[in-house]
Amino acid sequence: MEFKWIYLAYLFMVLVVIGVIKDVYSSFGPYIKQMFVESKVMKVGVAVNADIIARSRTGKFDANIPIYRLTFKFKTREGVDVQSTLDRALDAEGVMRYAPGNGATLKYDPKNPKRIAMRDSDKPLILGD
Repeated sequence: MEFKWIYLAYLFMVLVVIGVIKDVYSSFGPYIKQMFVESKVMKVGVAVNADIIARSRTGKFDANIPIYRLTFKFKTREGVDVQSTLDRALDAEGVMRYAPGNGATLKYDPKNPKRIAMRDSDKPLILGD
């Protein structure tokens, strides 16, 4: 029985394909997951004003715009204090707008308040008496 080198080439190609799929998933998987979470929260979420308590650069880019991790603090309708983070691509204007100490309008999932979403065109929420 003779060794067929073509099988070694097939094995190499399969390993390359698995490596590419793993790399693509590690690069885009979290963003795809965040997109689905934010979509659901935008539909069923409760709007709330939140304070930005931290902002850090992740080292990743979206269309040559750096992605920042924003940490928010807010109170739910039940009065529970919640801290949650959200990754967002911010240009120079966005970096100034979402600086620690500023506020933003979010929506949170009433079942899991750590799941939040923020529209890019957020405006302050005016709550009634």
